[in-house]
Amino acid sequence: MMDFMCIEESFEVSTSELKKLVDLLPYPIMISEDMQTENACLFFNQNFVNKIGYQLSDASNTQKLTELLYPEENYRKDIEEQWKLRQIAVKEKGKRFVKIKAQLTCKSGEKKWYEIKESIINGLHITAFVNINSDVLLQEKLKRTNVNNDRMLSILGHDLKSPISNLIAISFLAEQSEISQQEFVSLMGRVKEQSTEVLKLLDTTFTWARMNFNTMQHNDSIVDINLILENVLKIYKSALESKNIQIFIEVNELGNLFIDAEILTIIVRNLISNSIKFTPKDGTIFISATANKLIIKDNGIGMTPEMIALILENNYFTRRGTANEKGIGVGLQLVQNLAEKINCKLQIESEANRGTTIAIIFEDCIVNKNLNKS
Repeated sequence: MMDFMCIEESFEVSTSELKKLVDLLPYPIMISEDMQTENACLFFNQNFVNKIGYQLSDASNTQKLTELLYPEENYRKDIEEQWKLRQIAVKEKGKRFVKIKAQLTCKSGEKKWYEIKESIINGLHITAFVNINSDVLLQEKLKRTNVNNDRMLSILGHDLKSPISNLIAISFLAEQSEISQQEFVSLMGRVKEQSTEVLKLLDTTFTWARMNFNTMQHNDSIVDINLILENVLKIYKSALESKNIQIFIEVNELGNLFIDAEILTIIVRNLISNSIKFTPKDGTIFISATANKLIIKDNGIGMTPEMIALILENNYFTRRGTANEKGIGVGLQLVQNLAEKINCKLQIESEANRGTTIAIIFEDCIVNKNLNKS
């Protein structure tokens, strides 16, 4: 940013010359002057009008402009208080400019972060606005990501220890105790359930880790969605039978896809697993397709709008399934991140106690319905 103190120190400049000068600068500039009762706005350069939107006809003084830039009263008072404190600190240090970061509301209603710096030249206040919106938003995104990653590591670590501890306890019991054949079969059933849970957790953990360390690469090929569904449903055959869930599949309209088969399989596996988990006994799951969507619909317990919002915002939440199945709360978040990885979108429609419909939209994937399926 140009330091207007250099202008003051080098030569005497008239107001009209100063206006011409600041109109050439690449960022928004405002010139105002101390009056007896208020700070009068004298000039907004063209970049101020173009990028922030307000003109002198909108705000003849700085108080009015402040109300426009910060329409939310509490935030405005906070900014004004910060500005006063900075002014006091600047005077104490003998400096001649005040600087602050704030989120402005443009005339269009759009909110943007700016670094605001005010200098005083011959009684005129020269206020420059430098757009830092991209940097601030990136920092906020990184902060949210770090917090979310820490939370996920804690969740995965805790939930991975629990089933492994149970397996050790069951194994110890089988080794040390004299048990009947019936008790042994029952224990083996629990071992199978716990082992399946551990495998799911490990799979989720490794996939999440690969996503976060950017080691997951595209490996696109021609994929038959029917084959992916067939392989996934083999894994959940026992779960479907134990809850007597009927599943109907009609996806021929989708045809073949040119996409990463591994990533798509993980997405489909997580979505089907969730449908089974949250569909009650004797429920129904429909898997269908349009020309560019794979749709998984169930008549399960559904989700509230608040739950959907948490998923779309990449926040964690978990709950038990209809048969008290344990969840780790990262499945749908992982699905959403993976979908973005292969240039797909996730569409969620749900209503509490009415079921959930989730669609994978293949907008940016090559869909070729004329290729022969292998």
